[in-house]
Amino acid sequence: MNARRLIVILAALATLAGGLVATVPATADAAGPPSVRVCARIGGDPYVGPMTVSNRNFWDFGAKRTLNSSPRGCMVFKGLQARRAYRVTVDRVFSSCNSGTRPDGTTYRWGSEGREVGASAWKVTKRTGTTNLGTFRVRRTWNAC
Repeated sequence: MNARRLIVILAALATLAGGLVATVPATADAAGPPSVRVCARIGGDPYVGPMTVSNRNFWDFGAKRTLNSSPRGCMVFKGLQARRAYRVTVDRVFSSCNSGTRPDGTTYRWGSEGREVGASAWKVTKRTGTTNLGTFRVRRTWNAC
């Protein structure tokens, strides 16, 4: 009877120890690879549209990624490189010029082009976790064609 109790106790301890060992790496990796969080506002309202994250390394071909922001105007870009400078930009044409051809074959343009432009500050990512780039303002401009 004592041998059975000993086996049951050892099995219970092994299960507890295995569970603790399994949870230690999970909590250590909970921070994950670096990411940046940014929010944008346009005229006092959240900006909803494409945002592009980029770093300063022009030779890094995978350095740019574009995602749409959430309805609250914020976005988290995950899976970035540690200790690199990143920023998020907005450059979107939402209304373009009209063009036509005259009877003599020349082309002409009319209307106006609407553009939304803005950028966050450059910040260096942490080794792990999320770096907050803050909130930046997006400006809407109209140019006559």
